Amino acid sequence: MHLMDDIRTKECQIFAKAWQRWRGASLVPRRSGVRIEEISRLLHLLSVVELVSPEIANFRLAGTSLCEGMGLELTGRNYFDFTTPEARGPRVARTNQLVKHPCGSHFIFPIEYSSGRIVPAEVLSLPVLPNNPSEPPQIFAMSVSLQDMRLDGPRSAPTELPEADGFQFVDIGAGVPDDSLDLTDRAPASLLLKQAS
Repeated sequence: MHLMDDIRTKECQIFAKAWQRWRGASLVPRRSGVRIEEISRLLHLLSVVELVSPEIANFRLAGTSLCEGMGLELTGRNYFDFTTPEARGPRVARTNQLVKHPCGSHFIFPIEYSSGRIVPAEVLSLPVLPNNPSEPPQIFAMSVSLQDMRLDGPRSAPTELPEADGFQFVDIGAGVPDDSLDLTDRAPASLLLKQAS
């Protein structure tokens, strides 16, 4: 399945196409190749996570839409700290695979609001390598609500980010992690070099 056929929001489509241009003929774009002005109207939806170590994935930037939806500021915090003990292992493993393998991911992120309504958000995450190999790799993630959420406030005092629904890896040209790791809910999608647009 081609990723572009599976994406639901125009914002994630725009991000995927921009990421394809940023990488050019490379498997993964370098930070110097990222032309953020191409997605400037989407910056409120963009988060950048730096994989500092296998156990630390800090939000270097957390999109204002995600922070407002969650009701907390995520910038500078460890993504892995916002999960239950049971779900931490899969979250850590999935995130590490995005830069280790490398590959992308696509899933639905259910956010609970103060009204009790759960609003799904589409999330597309793709890796970006640093210019200096001694710096941590990054994951750029676009999070887009699939429903109008202006009338709902976030739930009070959230302590964790919800678990992904329908998680799938995205093959960007290096394959995807082995199924035996049991990290996915859906078959992988592809966003290969030869399909760049």
